[in-house]
Amino acid sequence: MVMAEMEKDCKQIEIAVQRHRKMLHYVTKKCLPLLESKLKEADDKSMSWKDRALKAEGKIALLERQLEEKTTQANHFKKLHEGQYQMMIKIGSVMGEIVWKSFKSHSNVKMLIQAQETMGKYCALTKGIVDSFMQAYGNNLPPVQSMEHVFVISVLGAITNLAAFAEGRAFLAQQEEVVQLMQKIVLDQERWSFPQFRIMKRMVLTFAYNMSLEDPVAYFMLSEEKLVSCVLRCLSLNDPTDVVAVAVAIIYRLLSTSLQAGIPSALPEKIPWAMIKTMKNSSDKQLGEIATSLLNVMEISDAPGF
Repeated sequence: MVMAEMEKDCKQIEIAVQRHRKMLHYVTKKCLPLLESKLKEADDKSMSWKDRALKAEGKIALLERQLEEKTTQANHFKKLHEGQYQMMIKIGSVMGEIVWKSFKSHSNVKMLIQAQETMGKYCALTKGIVDSFMQAYGNNLPPVQSMEHVFVISVLGAITNLAAFAEGRAFLAQQEEVVQLMQKIVLDQERWSFPQFRIMKRMVLTFAYNMSLEDPVAYFMLSEEKLVSCVLRCLSLNDPTDVVAVAVAIIYRLLSTSLQAGIPSALPEKIPWAMIKTMKNSSDKQLGEIATSLLNVMEISDAPGF
């Protein structure tokens, strides 16, 4: 009985040993090689990614150096450009002032007008300068002490002086770009504030007045309702009288022109006559005189005919 049980136990142990050997064989021959293969594959991938990371770090470092070099170069060119820009503005201001003063001479104007092609280029240059200035700054004009402001004032002053003489404004009236420039800056000046830009506003309105002394320009202005309305809004009892006086002079010129040419116009109905009567007694002699002249024109005109 005992021997039978021992034999049975031995067989079971032998079966267990065989199973263990088979399992050991499977693990050593199948699993371990597979694991080794997977580990090697993972190690290879790890090395590959490590190499890529090192290369990427190298590229990043190179790009950072290149970016730093480009930034330094850009800053250098920016400073160089700003220096050149300021120099050109300063030169332009000086040259503009020279031309401005030159155009105060009637003989100089008559001589320069003879070179019509050159003066045509000058007009185009003037329009380009003023247009770019307005486009760059819009309502926020640079301070009056800035070189940009001084430069544009000199350019406007020159063309205003040119238009002060009959020969000059006759030439300018034939330049479509100059008439367009006049219209644009008169509309733009309404957005500029007092007292900071008083000189600029007066310069623009003076240029418009000088140009209006040419009948074709006056007819054009009368046909532009926005332009006339803009000038009318410059009439004020609270603003600097030197600026207001020029606006009154423009209205006086347009009203006189419409009367002389027999052009129907609604202008008399839009003029604030009560304000003009108050201006007649202004302590500013020029404003008082031009307001009186405007009232006289209205008194002798046939108002119902407008």
